[in-house]
Amino acid sequence: MLIQRFPLAKTASVFIVLWGMILCLHSSCKSYAAIITLRVILGMLESIVTPTMVLLTSQWWKKEEQFFRTTIWFACNGVGTMLGGAIAYGLAKHKDQISFPAWKVLYLVDGLMTIAIGFIFFLHVPDNPSKAWFLTKKEKEMVVLRIKDNQQGFGNKHFKWYQFKEAICDWQIILYVIFGCVSNIPNGSLTNFSSILLNTDFGYDEYDSLLMNMPAGAVEFVGCILIVAIGIKLPMLSVSFFSMVVGLVASCMLAFSSNKEVKLAGYYLISIYALPMICNLACFSANTAGHTKKITADALYLISYCVGNLIGPQTFIASQAPGYSGGKITIVVCNSISVVIIAVNWFIYWNRNRVRDKKGNEEATAILSHVENFEFADLTDKENPYFRYTL
Repeated sequence: MLIQRFPLAKTASVFIVLWGMILCLHSSCKSYAAIITLRVILGMLESIVTPTMVLLTSQWWKKEEQFFRTTIWFACNGVGTMLGGAIAYGLAKHKDQISFPAWKVLYLVDGLMTIAIGFIFFLHVPDNPSKAWFLTKKEKEMVVLRIKDNQQGFGNKHFKWYQFKEAICDWQIILYVIFGCVSNIPNGSLTNFSSILLNTDFGYDEYDSLLMNMPAGAVEFVGCILIVAIGIKLPMLSVSFFSMVVGLVASCMLAFSSNKEVKLAGYYLISIYALPMICNLACFSANTAGHTKKITADALYLISYCVGNLIGPQTFIASQAPGYSGGKITIVVCNSISVVIIAVNWFIYWNRNRVRDKKGNEEATAILSHVENFEFADLTDKENPYFRYTL
């Protein structure tokens, strides 16, 4: 609700700065309770970032352009993985040369970088195109005309309960939320156990484990952008389905192969799982209209994302070390369910478009005859008969 009531980019930048401060405070922790408290606060502050990025993307680009732009900013998680791995490796190798514990230095470095990015975000990113400091008046008008066909407007500061109810009852959003949980169980597993797997299952020492995590970030960044660039003319959900199948095959390689090289290849290729997540973020940004409905969908997705990441580590049971077969099989099952969800959502969109095309524009014109500038009237995708879902 905060990003609906207050300036979008400014609110997000404040949260990013606070997020960085909390990261820095981790270095002062002396007990488990203190660490857990700060981690909870960190998660609360992080929760605003993805919805903000999704909303900003939908304000600036056409529906057909949002997928590639979302891919670029989301795939930068891979850059973070590479950079974080390099910093952690450097600190671990030289821990005897610094008076401060290496893990505390890591939190301070990450926190200070985050604070700096928060201030840059505050100064550079406008809340919407009409407030863009780098555009002339004519250019701002051109942006408005460009995104007119999105039929989503620039947002609305009033929370509309009927849109909230529509969001929690809409099957596309229900499946979106389920996908958010199921697809992030593997994410939670591998984020927390990647170094342990590389150490116990693949035999790398603690230093090499940090280095061997870096290629996973490269696969996520390069692989996601490359697949989207190649398939940019293809339907969005087709790319999502293909990349999810690749992730499923990769998880099978990790779980069931006895060959170390094949298992390692599977471990790296699983990083492609980020692309279906990107597809779904872009898809629901393009296919969900109505500002309250959109932020509700984003909030529900983030909750399911967190639940999935909470469940993930619990599937790696200590008694199953070093192979952790139960955790690996869980990854395979979750990826299989995710493939099915993508296919079902595609059918929902296709069927809704078919029904609206069958009714024709005359009925749509009659329904919206009393609405002026309906493209910016904050109508939901279900209210607006001219709205067509992106496949």
